[in-house]
Amino acid sequence: MSDGTSAVWTPLPHGPRWQVGEGGPPPGEAERWLAADRLADPASGELSGLLESERTGSGHRTGHATALTLMAVYAGRVTAAAVLHWALYDEVPDLRSGNVLVRPAAHGIGGVRVRVPRLLAPRAGEDPVRLLHRTVLDGHLLPVAEALHRRTRAGLRQLRGGIAHGCATALCAYGAEVDLLADRWREFADTAPGGLAGLGEVARVRRAPDGPERLVYLRDTCCLYYTSAEAVRCASCCLTDREERLRAYARRG
Repeated sequence: MSDGTSAVWTPLPHGPRWQVGEGGPPPGEAERWLAADRLADPASGELSGLLESERTGSGHRTGHATALTLMAVYAGRVTAAAVLHWALYDEVPDLRSGNVLVRPAAHGIGGVRVRVPRLLAPRAGEDPVRLLHRTVLDGHLLPVAEALHRRTRAGLRQLRGGIAHGCATALCAYGAEVDLLADRWREFADTAPGGLAGLGEVARVRRAPDGPERLVYLRDTCCLYYTSAEAVRCASCCLTDREERLRAYARRG
């Protein structure tokens, strides 16, 4: 059974992380945008271009480290709008790879567009979280991870850790609705394909004892960004003690 569309989707201005353009590329920019469904082919020029952009921008020395960093930043930007929209409104925008165009940046993704801005209607008996899994994971991120694994031999568990990190950050970075989004993360992760629930945790921090809470994600896998030219660990890096990570997040406010 094919998915139907329930309504036109109007991307909401939540912030740069969740920004999505509509329709084809602007005039004169077609060559800068990649069809996301081509990224599931490990031999595609599109995947080569995205890896090279990340390698150059990050200064990675190995292909598998480049792939791990790319997967985390890709998941944290390209499908973030669908994850947050589902969490807030219980609706699923169509960010399957066949409906998405991406523009590489020096480190990560500089732009996301959907060919058709639409909401997907669940199949008979399907709840919205399972529809989100099919749209964002089965229909987009997991095939990209598999292609990166085949292309660079980066570990699948580590690549899926990048997916978990990116999807969690789509919620944690919102900065509001803490209780709702913590519950929504558990709902998303506990039944997600790819074992995402066991690859990290969403935690709560406060800058001061009476300050507002916010959500952060603590990884159990490493993206190897510390091996890049920047030579720093991510704030969520599993190589850093859990309590030290929480204290560092709290100091950042």
